[in-house]
Amino acid sequence: MALSSTPRRTTLADVAAVAGVSPATASRALGNGKNVSTATRQRVWAAAQQLSFQPNRLARSLRRGSTMAIGLLLPDVANAFYGAVLRGAQGILEAAGYHVLVVNTNRTASTEREALRSLHAHQVDGVLIATYGGFEDIGVPVVFFDDVIPGVGVGAIALANQQGVGLLVEHLVEAHGHRRIAFVGPPDTAQDGPAPPVFSNRERLEGFRTAVGRAALALPPEYVRTTTGSFVESARAIGAELLAGEPRPTAIVGGTDTMSIGVLMAARDAGLRVPEDVAIVSFDEPMYADLLAPSITSLDRHDLELGRRAAQLLLDALAVDGGPPPVPAVERVRLSLRLRHSCGCP
Repeated sequence: MALSSTPRRTTLADVAAVAGVSPATASRALGNGKNVSTATRQRVWAAAQQLSFQPNRLARSLRRGSTMAIGLLLPDVANAFYGAVLRGAQGILEAAGYHVLVVNTNRTASTEREALRSLHAHQVDGVLIATYGGFEDIGVPVVFFDDVIPGVGVGAIALANQQGVGLLVEHLVEAHGHRRIAFVGPPDTAQDGPAPPVFSNRERLEGFRTAVGRAALALPPEYVRTTTGSFVESARAIGAELLAGEPRPTAIVGGTDTMSIGVLMAARDAGLRVPEDVAIVSFDEPMYADLLAPSITSLDRHDLELGRRAAQLLLDALAVDGGPPPVPAVERVRLSLRLRHSCGCP
């Protein structure tokens, strides 16, 4: 009678052989240990997935005093920008063996504080956060992104907001000769609690004022508008007011992708042609920007890179043993133009 055989269980040595590294390196890579490059770590995890190898997370967590969990606090999970940040960060963190706990803070400081306390109770190893004024230290490494408290945590990364808005204004002036340019942006203060020192909404507004001044353009007060509530509908209402005014702006900068779409809807409501009667450009690149009519000029997509770089900053901090890290500077992701038809380009 033939004995039935059971498949041999995949071992760490098998993963190491496929990845082309030693078992010790494979162990460090799967456990987020020191002295392992990002490329090697990703190669080892790819081999583990290929062989369906499941490291004993509980044993590793007990051995390292770690839960292998990262908290990610997003102001608005329904926003395409933050969704892409999530994908970028999640890809880096999961490749390093962490699982991600995502919390939506609804752009409020009070919800942010509650979320941080909940993550503390879950004993996360670290936190990624776009803060809206409710940050509290819960005793783990923290990396800020987008909205930042400089000098706090182990790292910080934000978009070059003023540089990006400057590119939009300069293009409208230099390439298309616009002299009456308006801005429709999100709130430049937090809804409750203090806005963080690096607050993307405020930086975009300040960047617009600076760029208009640099171009020596007149800037009537009614040409600078911020809004609350639904970004699309609020921007549509503000856009209608701007386009009914005299003199009407010949170009409008949307501070977010949803706000630029709201302004585009207002132009259609008013029977105006874009870009012939009014040019519209956007800070964020709208989803399916090329399929809109007209396609919208914007800044190139930058959200995935922001998420990846923030996650890597946190991994680097978690891999360091010993003394406290240096006070972090705010790293910036520089932006570039994506020219389409809404500004008048072919």
